Amino acid sequence: MKSKNSSVVLVFNDAGELALQLRGAKDSSYPSHWDFSAAGGIEANEDPVAAATRELKEEIGIDGNVEFVKDILYEDELGQDLLHIYTLKNNGPFSPDRVEVDDIQFFTFEQIAKMIQNKEKFHPEFLFLWKSGFIQSLKAFLLLS
Repeated sequence: MKSKNSSVVLVFNDAGELALQLRGAKDSSYPSHWDFSAAGGIEANEDPVAAATRELKEEIGIDGNVEFVKDILYEDELGQDLLHIYTLKNNGPFSPDRVEVDDIQFFTFEQIAKMIQNKEKFHPEFLFLWKSGFIQSLKAFLLLS
């Protein structure tokens, strides 16, 4: 079973909407799937915070001081991925890497729920955190802080 570590960043705007990226159509895994605001594997000897910051810059063209939330283990038939989850408040604009990201936009939680109900394609790790209620609880926590 394959095991890896990834940094995940959930970018919220001042209205509490979540930025989702549409993965590039030519991406090697999950092309044209909606995904976290930014995410990616942690390189050898790289700190998870540094990886989160790097992915923000590489994928959607923004800088920021990410806030650690929690580590969550994701498992499926392909293996395990320890997700190091961070948040960032940022209203954009974004400058996405057009090779990796076809689109990025903010969505209300109601819009995301409807997209999932309508069977739009989402990365399985995002769906896992969504269906667990973790992302929704995170929004409530952010609005209180």
